[in-house]
Amino acid sequence: MRALAFALVVGALLLVSSAGAAPPGLKLLTRDDNKLALVYLDRPAPFTQPLSRKLAGTLAFSGDGRLLSIGGMIVGRKKLPTRMLAWAPIGERAAYVNTQGGVVEWTPAGLHRLEPNGWGATSWAGLAWSGNGALAVARGDELWVIRSGAARRVVGPLPANTGTGGPDIPEPFAWVGNHVLWWRWPGSGSIAADGVDLYLDRTKLGTTLMYPDYVAVCGSHLAYAAGLDRESTDNKKLFFDGRDVSGSPHHSWSTPACTASGRLVAAASRNDPNAFRAPHRSIWQILPTRVQLTRPPAGWSDEDPRLFANGDLLFVRTRVTSKKTTNSWSITQTGKVMLLARGKLEQLTAIGFTEDELSSAFPIAYYGHYDWSHNLAVYP
Repeated sequence: MRALAFALVVGALLLVSSAGAAPPGLKLLTRDDNKLALVYLDRPAPFTQPLSRKLAGTLAFSGDGRLLSIGGMIVGRKKLPTRMLAWAPIGERAAYVNTQGGVVEWTPAGLHRLEPNGWGATSWAGLAWSGNGALAVARGDELWVIRSGAARRVVGPLPANTGTGGPDIPEPFAWVGNHVLWWRWPGSGSIAADGVDLYLDRTKLGTTLMYPDYVAVCGSHLAYAAGLDRESTDNKKLFFDGRDVSGSPHHSWSTPACTASGRLVAAASRNDPNAFRAPHRSIWQILPTRVQLTRPPAGWSDEDPRLFANGDLLFVRTRVTSKKTTNSWSITQTGKVMLLARGKLEQLTAIGFTEDELSSAFPIAYYGHYDWSHNLAVYP
């Protein structure tokens, strides 16, 4: 009965999101513990559709914003045999790597094999779509691009890593125009946690922590937070179109956001390797002029900024608390989704989770970095 009720609610959510009843505009898919909601921000009162079952997995919209996914489940349509799919930026098109190393495309018309089983695609290395329908995928120690039914190698084979003895693995995650952005994974999670090389095709851009929200692509512009060491508050610099725009040495930067017109914002903490234990970040505008945009209260940190062309700024005001249980600790990560529009700051909704630290299905803050992708998706 519970599963049936969940399926019915999922169906209702899909109808809301795909039938075109809602006017076009900004909307959120949010999770607050065991409640999942679709929030339309251009209605007089935000519309929410609660769900009754707790599901782990990254929340995402299709390229046209009409379909939703939670991990490998396309809500109301298909449960794909993967925990990680990639939506194309246009339309209703997703791709994943299956357990046999094949590359599969999903559309509402069904499944289509882009590359056969045994092709050797790396399932955990991620996929990235370009704006014109090309798909970047790792194939062992090589980076390939699939376009119009043909595949070509663009990078590799990469040489063996001197630290691990094994091959480096290219992990694509975004495009800048017709060029692939990828991390060079060194074959060790511990080594990677202290920074990896960031590449655009064959060109090394710098070193960054291996978080998608540490890199922002906006039109032809590219911003990223650069630096070594896993502590997110330790001397992380900010680069925009290849130029260091960090400014004050007293700040450590993270999670940039930008627009095609060249406006740039980012989250900043004090530059202190120990500050990751209780980061207190605020959002700053870096370009065209430098100004502090937010001032969180004590105990809170402003994270994950999203910048829109009309000047509005969306971010998550974050707090983590813990409580001792019988055998371990219970961790609560709380988020207030905030909108700064025309000088007015308002809370739109709440997100977050409470989990046992030993069995959490959600990523708990790692050295001061907060991953909200399991609890928040934004369209467009």
